[in-house]
Amino acid sequence: LTAQIFTPYLKDNLLKAVGENGVVPLSAAPDPLKILTNNAEIATWGADGLPADQVSIENGTIVSSSARWPLLIDPQLQGIKWLRQKESAPERNLQVVRLGQSDLLRKLERALENGYTLLIENIGETLDAVLNPVIQRAAIKRGKKSYVKIGDTEVEFHKDFQLYLHTKLSNPHYPPEIQAEATLINFTVTAAGLEDQLLALVVRKERLDLALLSEDLVKQQNDFTIKIKELEDNILFKLANAEGDITEDVELIEGLESTKKIANEIAVKQVLAASTQAQIKLTS
Repeated sequence: LTAQIFTPYLKDNLLKAVGENGVVPLSAAPDPLKILTNNAEIATWGADGLPADQVSIENGTIVSSSARWPLLIDPQLQGIKWLRQKESAPERNLQVVRLGQSDLLRKLERALENGYTLLIENIGETLDAVLNPVIQRAAIKRGKKSYVKIGDTEVEFHKDFQLYLHTKLSNPHYPPEIQAEATLINFTVTAAGLEDQLLALVVRKERLDLALLSEDLVKQQNDFTIKIKELEDNILFKLANAEGDITEDVELIEGLESTKKIANEIAVKQVLAASTQAQIKLTS
């Protein structure tokens, strides 16, 4: 079966992909960030308090895309500040705990069963053994549901459950089993990020009016980017669900025209905001 069907199928599709010259199609400058995230999502992170430097954006991408639980090395507490805001939606019901806390297991079980977010902050270089099944995702499948053992109790493992681990240690040494089961992400501030933050503090001290205007413009730019993404998704949804001849669908055409008008207005405001921001940087 493999020789008769699967192998020829692979060869045909590979030939279609590489063409006659045998060159695999590849972007001139492939960027992992563009594959894993988009500008609207990055703008949302910025609105939630993630610093705008490249390293922070890369860290945010890893946190959001990793299949393993993130472990944030965060001496300056920038990462945890962003996470608290990112997971602040009522449906996520963020639970923040510390190792040794009396109600840790109760909150863990509740988060597991209901699909909430659990943030264990300020951990050291070791973790309680009772957390190992959760960190390892050692789930037991029974029918359509999954269960994980916490001590002597089996708790349902909800598919929406999210765990974050956080440490303030600047150079922790974790055992191999933790490094293998979690994704270590270094949120230590970089020189470029620190320079931007110090500049913002100086401007806020010397020219509060410029600092407030700059913050408003950054928030406005982020909101514009998010809105444009929402409009694009809305257009694609309407086109995908349109029935019959779309040229005769008056409601669809009017909706598309309204979307285009809003997008054009946002584009004009974006240019104006960028120009104003450049003037502010020049002045400061």
